[in-house]
Amino acid sequence: MNLFYEEYPTTVCVDGNEVPIITDFREIVKLIDMLKAEDIEPREKMYFLLQYFKEQPEDFEKAADALSDFVTMKTFYDPCMGDCETEEEIGDEEPRKDVYSFAIDYPFIFSAFLQDYGINIRTIQYMHWWEFRMLFSGLSENTEIKQRILYRSTDLSKIKDKEERKRIAKIQRSIRLPDAELTDYDIGNAFI
Repeated sequence: MNLFYEEYPTTVCVDGNEVPIITDFREIVKLIDMLKAEDIEPREKMYFLLQYFKEQPEDFEKAADALSDFVTMKTFYDPCMGDCETEEEIGDEEPRKDVYSFAIDYPFIFSAFLQDYGINIRTIQYMHWWEFRMLFSGLSENTEIKQRILYRSTDLSKIKDKEERKRIAKIQRSIRLPDAELTDYDIGNAFI
């Protein structure tokens, strides 16, 4: 798939059939929030998850896997042709440390989109989830959200200078995320 001239996907492939899905970034953020909510029973989550399909899939498990691949942007491919190029090999890699939260970091994400792109993510009519993710990844390093991500992802054990390590540790404590946040890895596993 080449996104320079091809449309963003609006379907997922379930048993060789293209099933239309909801693709607006706000709805996917709601889905991620729902998956991490501890007060929602698994049965309710399953029902909620089915609402993301515009047509009911026959095989819920395969549909959930396909939606997971869409949300995590695991693959860029024609879903029903079987011609799949993985964006990255998942394999047995360690789950990554949480470096942002849509809920907690919303003000910084909002302001970064305004600053870099002139896009008000609160009032924009529609933005495809993949477009949002790519724009989010491409935010400039001088935005507050990118600075927070940089500090949260810094491995203190690799900083030789004691004073610098202390300074960064203090920043990390002040912007630390609660432990309950989900990574893309966790989101993918939630569908299994």
